[in-house]
Amino acid sequence: MANCCFCYQDAGTEAWHPHCCEAFFGQPQVPVFLPGEGGWEQAAAVVIAQHIAVTGVQPKLPLTAGALQRRYIFKPQHPHFPSMPENEDLTMHLATLFGIDVCRHALVTAADGSWAYLAARMDRNGDQQLHMEDCCQLAEQPADKKYHGSYEKIGRLLAKYCSDPVTDLKRFFELVLFSYLTGNSDMHLKNFSVLHRQHTITLAPAYDLLNIHLINPADTEELGLTLNARKRKLRLSDFITLAERLGISPATRDGIFHQFTTLNHQVEVWINASFLHAADKENYLRIWERQQKILA
Repeated sequence: MANCCFCYQDAGTEAWHPHCCEAFFGQPQVPVFLPGEGGWEQAAAVVIAQHIAVTGVQPKLPLTAGALQRRYIFKPQHPHFPSMPENEDLTMHLATLFGIDVCRHALVTAADGSWAYLAARMDRNGDQQLHMEDCCQLAEQPADKKYHGSYEKIGRLLAKYCSDPVTDLKRFFELVLFSYLTGNSDMHLKNFSVLHRQHTITLAPAYDLLNIHLINPADTEELGLTLNARKRKLRLSDFITLAERLGISPATRDGIFHQFTTLNHQVEVWINASFLHAADKENYLRIWERQQKILA
């Protein structure tokens, strides 16, 4: 018996439920992906070679899915950090569990039989390209300065540019707290973006969510940017201060804190249903339980 690559529910001997495949790809079978001449292995090898020296960077490969003409990002296995696709897919599912809007995503099987992560690009709507800017661009900082900033700074950028800042600042706060709880110490300026749609600007759905502490247990940082001037040994009071600076009311803030303590059983169910190896499942749950102590 196997779980579906999209919904993690029992799919018998199949990799996908037909209805899940229909929901993700718009057809009942997984399409043939055509990254261009040379095939997956050659294209992925180029991407990996460009990123192999950068700790924590997962290779990304844009591609077109056959006649569907849809745009996706394909992330193969990293040679130095195993199971990153399985890690990211699970973390994205957990974000959805807590009501966080994320990009469409799934696991697919690569040519060598390993798992790869597939995400639908958010800057495409059919043949139409949407204007999408990350917070490095909004702050007019070069990409190599993506770790130079704070979550308060992102909050100021969202307050300045978003059409409905009250809603988007709440969403942003939830995402920062979720990142802490899932051991994600790599949420930098380029991992938060805004989308321009029909004269409105909104915080883009979450993407690139990974449990970095699972990949790199030696990492002593708890977040990718500073929060209340800290990256390590964060306290609940730091998140309370962030909420105040974002203009989030105490009642709304406490509701968010409570929300992240009520679904621990469901979190464990999703972890156990995931495609991580057994030891990684145990460690992922251990990290979640450890990070939860901040809300106790």
